[in-house]
Amino acid sequence: MLSCAEEKEATDLLQNILRCNTTNPPGNEAVLAEKIRKWLAGEEIICQIDEIELNRANIIFEIKGATEGPKLLVTGHLDTVPPGNCPWQHDPFGAEIEDGLIYGRGASDMKGSVAAMLYAIARMKRKGIIPKQNIVFLGTAGEEMFCQGALHFVDKNGMEKIGAVLVGEPSNGDLLLAHKGAAWLEVNTYGKTAHGSMPDLGVNAVMSMNAFLNALVGQSFQVEPHPLLGLPTISVNKIDGGVAINVVPDSCTCKIDIRTIPGQTEEDVRKLIDKAMAEAAKSCPELKADYKFLCSLPSVGCIPNDKIIDCALECADRELVQRGVNYFTDASALIGKRQMPLIIYGPGDDKQAHQPDENLSMAKYFEAIEFYEKFLTEYSIK
Repeated sequence: MLSCAEEKEATDLLQNILRCNTTNPPGNEAVLAEKIRKWLAGEEIICQIDEIELNRANIIFEIKGATEGPKLLVTGHLDTVPPGNCPWQHDPFGAEIEDGLIYGRGASDMKGSVAAMLYAIARMKRKGIIPKQNIVFLGTAGEEMFCQGALHFVDKNGMEKIGAVLVGEPSNGDLLLAHKGAAWLEVNTYGKTAHGSMPDLGVNAVMSMNAFLNALVGQSFQVEPHPLLGLPTISVNKIDGGVAINVVPDSCTCKIDIRTIPGQTEEDVRKLIDKAMAEAAKSCPELKADYKFLCSLPSVGCIPNDKIIDCALECADRELVQRGVNYFTDASALIGKRQMPLIIYGPGDDKQAHQPDENLSMAKYFEAIEFYEKFLTEYSIK
């Protein structure tokens, strides 16, 4: 159990992290990385701030373990989504505590996890605990926009010696063993302008898009449901077309969010879109269209029955629910299509993510610190 003094220290750390505005865009994670660096220096932990671009940076450090074999990567992202336009009852960057909850953008997703991981590692060092393998901590920039920091880490061969991954995304204290991938697409249709009173002289790009979308909703991936994630999903989330009410539109753009399950590839998504295009062309001969991937991140899951799961269950003070989630994490970029021991565990409630008045239970935050400390002490990759 944490002492009262430790709870106060851990709370101060979390509040300082929440009060640093890392809304993405623009991110400004470098400011938070420097704050964390100074705090770690006080714990005699030396870290590296890896600049990606101006004001954007990852933070990385390594704790030496008993062996020099495969390393355990412990990771969380430093950026948050914007507070949004809905009014908050609490300052999004105030880190106010009320009735056992701390409020702030990123409290659940996922600065609460980052703070808990950092405090757990510092607590281990104070006790002189040596983990069973080297532990690499990675705080990433840009997770909310295509996993920018994680991809940067991969490009610099950061995953070369990593043998297992712990992601601190919000799990509400459950044990997450898989998450869906994301294929985000932009579809464009093209037509010809004409006066709105003479539509027969033009080609309506909006109606062409309508034909495509009607064909798309009739498609399905021919896959069996995943035991933790169910079936893949397709969601049409943004459409823009036309310039005026009296002008036949010559262009239309649509953005589509497809969430995939393990085993599916980018090529599977292409085949689905191409099939919908071909069917749309039958009902709309004037269809002219193209598409591009804005994001293509694979679904990931833990190796079935891997001992990382057993260790996580043993380190918890209570029985953990095991499940999967529809959102994606930096694990998509870090692990990709490889098979690797993976767990996702965080104190934040995943239903709080991106919500106004986002909050985190302080009790779950303290519980997460103890879980992380036990897990990082007890887990052995080999």
